[in-house]
Amino acid sequence: MVAGGIVRISDARVLTTVAVELVLALVMLPYLRRQGWHPRVIAGSPEPLDLARGIGVFVGAYLAIYIIYVALYFAMPGAVATLRIARITGTLSPLTVMIAAIINPVFEEFLWLGYAIPAVGARYGLRTAIAASVVLRVAAHAYQGVLALVSILPVALVLTWYFTRTGRLWPVIVAHVLADGLALSFLAPAR
Repeated sequence: MVAGGIVRISDARVLTTVAVELVLALVMLPYLRRQGWHPRVIAGSPEPLDLARGIGVFVGAYLAIYIIYVALYFAMPGAVATLRIARITGTLSPLTVMIAAIINPVFEEFLWLGYAIPAVGARYGLRTAIAASVVLRVAAHAYQGVLALVSILPVALVLTWYFTRTGRLWPVIVAHVLADGLALSFLAPAR
């Protein structure tokens, strides 16, 4: 999977991840409901304005990545050279891109924000909940190596900040759908 800083993905690998997420959701939902957790209560009803909000969150997340890359470029130019070598490659069918770009964001945002923030926050406080959510999100992308720190960490911070400030989950899901859809659509074929 990771060879020479390259992560190769395929339809089979992405669809396996989606299948695991769906199974986990089906297994977890009965337990979460018994605990009083309901997706509609956490996320609220989607509103038409959530699309515009989500685009704004998406732009903010990419701006955060850009700022990190520029800061790294000036502070540690060698790190940027290493990041250019590390990349994710593969070719995905349009159907796989659509399935993954919808199911993965819904699963991850309900888990990392909709569940983790309220559950951990109620027990240990909001700061601990935010830290746990961000760390878990970045850890889930550890297979990407240093790219996870440079790309996923700023996105995690922006998405978590937005959710904790507004309590709105749907704009975060929209931003995540856009990010995944674009990233998966523009993969470079494996060489």
